[in-house]
Amino acid sequence: MDFYGTASTAITQLYQVTVFIQGVISDYKSFDDDRAEIRSKLNTQLATLVFFKRICCHPDHGLILAGKPDDFIASTVNDLLDRMRLALAAYERVAVNYGLGYEEFTIDSVKPKIEESLIKRWKSKAEVIKHKAVDWSLFDKKKLNVMLETYTTLSGNLRDLMQHISQEMLAKLLAEHREGLKGTGLEPVLARRNLAENKAPADYHELAGTITKEGKKTGGFQLGKWSAPEFETTQVVVEYHEYESQLKRDDLEKDEIDALKKPIRNLAWILQNSTFTGTETESLDQPKIYALECLGFIDQPTEEQAVFLYRLPESEGEVGDSLTTLHAFINAVDADSRLLQKPSLNDRFNMAYTLALSLSNVHASCWVHKNIWSKGILLFLETPSGVKAKDLHDHRIKPRSGNKIVSYLSDWGYARSDQQNTDMRSDFEVEPNLYRHPRRQGRPGNNSLVCMIYMRLASCFLKLDYGLRYPA
Repeated sequence: MDFYGTASTAITQLYQVTVFIQGVISDYKSFDDDRAEIRSKLNTQLATLVFFKRICCHPDHGLILAGKPDDFIASTVNDLLDRMRLALAAYERVAVNYGLGYEEFTIDSVKPKIEESLIKRWKSKAEVIKHKAVDWSLFDKKKLNVMLETYTTLSGNLRDLMQHISQEMLAKLLAEHREGLKGTGLEPVLARRNLAENKAPADYHELAGTITKEGKKTGGFQLGKWSAPEFETTQVVVEYHEYESQLKRDDLEKDEIDALKKPIRNLAWILQNSTFTGTETESLDQPKIYALECLGFIDQPTEEQAVFLYRLPESEGEVGDSLTTLHAFINAVDADSRLLQKPSLNDRFNMAYTLALSLSNVHASCWVHKNIWSKGILLFLETPSGVKAKDLHDHRIKPRSGNKIVSYLSDWGYARSDQQNTDMRSDFEVEPNLYRHPRRQGRPGNNSLVCMIYMRLASCFLKLDYGLRYPA
């Protein structure tokens, strides 16, 4: 049987058995305390089946195109539906014994009155089922809840799969019909997706000019000013990237050096051409990513490093003399080496929320950051007049209404598309490795693909940092 026939049959059977369970328990007093919860769970699974059938498996306009389902996707869907049927197998057997006929009903004909008539039909059979101990034992609360737990988990997997299929189809449609993006706010998202799959052109070079460093260095960041011919002097955030160990060798040929520096050029080009901020147009706002605008990079071979320059957010007043990372903020102490008072609950929420929002939308762009840790998150004070790098300490001690602390995703040293491989320098420091996938610790190999779940795990660790240091 073809994919659509197999999937449609399985979905119809699952739907009918779910309605059968609803009908049997609908009138019995033993379920009075739990009936609403059980019905809610079953209705959620019914809705999942209906939507999956309509959205993904319709033979004419299903998202899994008729006659052309990817073999792996088709196999995964059918396997998942089989496991869902297996979870309900005992109930399906009882339903068939008491007159369930699949040919009488298809999921395409779902209407409230039809479903109601089916439930009434099984109500009338419930008394008969009750007198047969073997069949009725399936409706013991414990057994029913165990089945519901398994069924709900599998149904959740089906919803996740449906979301992935929908996202893939949306990406294909947007790629084919770019005009349809106008006014949606999704143009930058697609642009970032396309950028991540490309390389810097041959004529892309490092920035000219000089950097004047200002204030104290905080981790891998420092304030400064960039001056170049034909450009106004610009206040910048300087981000330092030490050369990897291979690039520090003295016996390298020029072509080998160029090859090792190529990832730096590619990263700078991607970031410089990515849009993280809104535009002054009438289009809807794009999904928000809290990150600084990259101006480019400058190679500094004598210092065995490359520096990335980011435009400092514009705001009124003085800039300040240093930046603040999440790590420094959490561990800040007063003159007596005592930890400073915890930030307000509102600020703690905003720091975690802005970070989570940025990561979520980075994922939507098919990017994986891979270097998320507390020393790579910059904190700024968002005020009605702009975003400021200073006054975080004062706000922490005495919060002002209308101001809030926000987290900016930085340290893009290893940002890439989730489809690409990279070979990175070894790093055996304990702290940064706590946030990383086990295969990303130390020196990873060429095939070390770090999946998004570990990027989310790093995000969870950062939020745990907030929570452990600053419990509510």
